[in-house]
Amino acid sequence: MYRFSLAHGARSALGNTLFKSNVRLLSNYVKNSQIYIHDNKHDATTPYTFSLSKDPKALPIGYSKVSQNVTPETFVPNPQFLEVAQSVIKDKVHEDFSFIMEAGMNASTFMPIYDFREIPRYARIPEMENVFGYIQVDDSGKMIPGGYESNNLYRLCNGTSGLLKLSDFLYEEIQKECETRGKA
Repeated sequence: MYRFSLAHGARSALGNTLFKSNVRLLSNYVKNSQIYIHDNKHDATTPYTFSLSKDPKALPIGYSKVSQNVTPETFVPNPQFLEVAQSVIKDKVHEDFSFIMEAGMNASTFMPIYDFREIPRYARIPEMENVFGYIQVDDSGKMIPGGYESNNLYRLCNGTSGLLKLSDFLYEEIQKECETRGKA
């Protein structure tokens, strides 16, 4: 299901009237409502930009030649996005309720901070390509701020589940940072 919205200043149309060229269509990625798809008409090889924001100026996740059913072969990741995501995770994951709860069951370990596109079953370790990184958990089951190490094998797009999916908390935090970077 697509959700469309009009760019600021676009005129409304009646019935089947075509919109003027100043209209930009916005849709969500079918497999993940956190991701917005923007037209990237400046590049014929990757005409779609994927973002965590409705704002087309926000730092994008990456680009693709297809708008749906994105695969590693059709997706070009934005390395700046991954740097921002890893930085936000490092600084904020210890505030994420989803991982706070999990840390309670992982005392004295390096706990994986994983992508929610494929949540591992109880007591299972997620696939390496779905792990953003690992955070040290102390003896009492609390994440240690500053104890995060990123995983260089993480992939923004994998062959089985498509593009990344974040916990609600990390989604909001990374989205804010991407929008801030887009204004700079």
